[in-house]
Amino acid sequence: MATALHAMVPEAAPLLVACSGGPDSTATLVAVARTHAGPVTATWFDHCMRPAAEVARDCEVVRRVACDLGVPAVEGRAAATPRGEAAARVARYRWLARAAVKAGAVGCVTGHTRDDQAETVLLRLVRGAGARGAAGMAPDSPWPVAASAGQGLRLLRPLLNLGRVEVEAYLEALGIEAALDPSNESREYARNLIRLEVLPVLSEVNSAAVAHLAGFAERERDDEAALSAWAARWMEEHASAGDGTLTLRRAALRGLPVAVARRVLAQACAGLGIAPGEAHLEALRGLASGRGGAQVTLPGALAESRGTVLKMRRNA
Repeated sequence: MATALHAMVPEAAPLLVACSGGPDSTATLVAVARTHAGPVTATWFDHCMRPAAEVARDCEVVRRVACDLGVPAVEGRAAATPRGEAAARVARYRWLARAAVKAGAVGCVTGHTRDDQAETVLLRLVRGAGARGAAGMAPDSPWPVAASAGQGLRLLRPLLNLGRVEVEAYLEALGIEAALDPSNESREYARNLIRLEVLPVLSEVNSAAVAHLAGFAERERDDEAALSAWAARWMEEHASAGDGTLTLRRAALRGLPVAVARRVLAQACAGLGIAPGEAHLEALRGLASGRGGAQVTLPGALAESRGTVLKMRRNA
């Protein structure tokens, strides 16, 4: 893990570690505190979604482990009970961004493992994700939610090449006891269903199913990086930007492979500050090959084919 982490950030860089008190994040906190040369801060966040007794137990685990390691622990809580998992995730990462700024940290380390990667890939695929979603979680990625604080922060996952069994064995060897979250056994959550029902069946088909799914995600990240780089080069040569507008050459766009054209259009939308769905991107591809004068309404923008160009304008 130390090798993976030090390939992402300087050895003396201040870091946060997001620790829930569970085995994966506790092992991450221990490993980072023991191997990283720079300042390390343990962080714990209460989503206000679980019974008070469980929350207090998990918090105490983080406090105890941080104290034993000699690192400071910072605690935070949601201002109100989030409406669902997505809202809880946003609240946590926004609080972590503020905590990182206060600690002077360059990023936050999480305890995501190879098993988490496999779960993520399956969850995204069944929800209709394309290649980008199938790429899963990157070891080093930009901050996952918009936050007013902490521009440039990184989210670091150095345990992605390790299985959950290996992580738990590490804690056991050190004699460290982590908390177990009863909600991880609930079939009410989609990720738990994949963990408890789907992956065990897939592992009966192939005992290396988890490793293969994680490997698939890594290859998809490589493919995504190459295709996105191709799209970026195309944009430099064939696109022109104005005040809230972007103009693309239709003939050049038609000549691209579909996978690259989709990424060109996604990058064009990102440049205008809008977030289209897959259906919008397909409609934009249609404008490139259709007759002039056709329009597509996008979330926050309008696209129109005008002669030899595809013109996109952000709404005022």
